[in-house]
Amino acid sequence: MRRHLPFFLLLTALLLIIWDIPFEPTNIIEPYFNNCDDSSFDQSLELSSDPISIPNHLASFCPFCESEPIIKPGQNSEDLPDILKFLSQRGYYKGEITKIYTKEAVDAVKTFQLDNGLSTDGIIGSHTWHVIGQSFATLPTAKAKPDTDNISIFIDLWQRQLTVFANGLPYKVYPVAIGKQKTPSPVGQWKIVSKLYMGGAFGPRFLRLSVPFGNYGIHGTNKPYSIGTLASAGCIRMHNPDILELFSWVKVGTPVTIYDGPYPKASFRKQILQLGSVGSAVYEVQQALKDHGYITFNPDGIYGYGTSNAVKKLQQDHNLAATGMVTGKIYDLLGLYLFD
Repeated sequence: MRRHLPFFLLLTALLLIIWDIPFEPTNIIEPYFNNCDDSSFDQSLELSSDPISIPNHLASFCPFCESEPIIKPGQNSEDLPDILKFLSQRGYYKGEITKIYTKEAVDAVKTFQLDNGLSTDGIIGSHTWHVIGQSFATLPTAKAKPDTDNISIFIDLWQRQLTVFANGLPYKVYPVAIGKQKTPSPVGQWKIVSKLYMGGAFGPRFLRLSVPFGNYGIHGTNKPYSIGTLASAGCIRMHNPDILELFSWVKVGTPVTIYDGPYPKASFRKQILQLGSVGSAVYEVQQALKDHGYITFNPDGIYGYGTSNAVKKLQQDHNLAATGMVTGKIYDLLGLYLFD
């Protein structure tokens, strides 16, 4: 036993050294879901430029995203007024715009289902949502695929528009829906990290973005009437024919800029940030802290102890109370100016 002791000591030392080496994955792994009813994934696929096929119901993939409701006769639904407006514009419905799914509304839905080859059960389910999602398009102004690989995407949240740039010049503009005030779209400079075949509330395609603090992307919708509004949980919605066109043009690695107003590094309202805060504002502050030399890690949009300690150091350097919280004064010191 004594004879083997030096070997065991050497092996233990090597294991301790290896354990302390930080692991940096060389590939980004994309979850694959084996069926629509399973909320867990059973295998992983390496990220590639090839689209990945994923079924409809993706509570695990994007837990904060909104799926389509199933609306049955007699029920109340917040989505029903928009559907009735949609049917009214197409001559199917003449009645009152209401949240109550009345017999008159059911009859209108049944006629719509009949005209589109669906089961005429009056239930607004996934197939009816899908057909509604195919009913809006901006493709009459479709263009050929840009004759260049130098493509980038610019999303203006103020204008609610997505612009494709080819060789640095605007090529085509699409209308989009953006995040609600409580669930804003992630401002910043990102990249497309995967191309996914989707379905349901996400429309036919999903371009996932490199946002480190959540699953965000550019995708289609079965609520086309939401385009042009603040409607999503942070993702960028497009008409389904539009996302199909964009999907065919871009590749993994395509730059995407999400812009929120005409003043760089500025906002009319800056929230107080502290431990546990998550989102674009945190990411922006972390980037500024890194530019000023207060942190060395890559911004991730998650306000942890590293960010808090960096803010405390900034506060101490300017003779401020070291609270670790980001308020108006800290935004000013970082060059993230406030406007009244």
